Amino acid sequence: MVVFHRMWFSLIIKLIPSRILSLQARKPSGMIGHYLMTEIFNNVNADLNSFIKEILDLHKTDKILEIGFGSGKLINEMANIATEGVVEGIDFSTAMLKQASKVNKEHILKGKVKLHQGEGCSLPFDNESFDNLCSSNTIYFWKNPDRYFNEMFRVLKIGGKIAIGFRDAKQMQNLDLSQDIFNLYSQDDVMSLLSSAGFSDVHIAEKEGEPFVSYCAVAYKAIAKQNTASEIS
Repeated sequence: MVVFHRMWFSLIIKLIPSRILSLQARKPSGMIGHYLMTEIFNNVNADLNSFIKEILDLHKTDKILEIGFGSGKLINEMANIATEGVVEGIDFSTAMLKQASKVNKEHILKGKVKLHQGEGCSLPFDNESFDNLCSSNTIYFWKNPDRYFNEMFRVLKIGGKIAIGFRDAKQMQNLDLSQDIFNLYSQDDVMSLLSSAGFSDVHIAEKEGEPFVSYCAVAYKAIAKQNTASEIS
């Protein structure tokens, strides 16, 4: 039965044009977004999400934010760890908000999970609201990534940790993706974005997995970000 499911799933993917899949990966919508992309996200992101949880080393009282929560599976898994904390997420896809709300129904009813629809470049949270912050396979779709990282820096508490899970440019170039939808980043690119936003101890962690090696850019908010000359002017 599992083998049949995988064969059916692979066949459906092959029948959908790569550009449509690329658009759906960016912002799932309709039947394809709700059903097919949920299945894709849960399978393709499984190892990367597990690595992010490992990197964050969550505690039961943590307050956590995920940018681009997709199907909501990682949100649910983090909420199972942060039993005395709160896990919040933001995603601009209506289809994913509905799916993630269903997956996290019990946690939402208990006030342990809070999901928001919106853009990661303009977060609806106060300064220094979260102990940990993460995002998995979403950086490719950020039109102005520096704005996203500046916002993440703003809402993360002093001493907080950020983990950005991604596939680097070398991995992504081997996939059938629409280059005008996916922005590809090297490991150095991601580290540079984090450093420019004010994060400290920026480094890349990696772990063998399927279908690729998982990369996670890790950093901390050690001190208050200094205003640059352009920001002052």
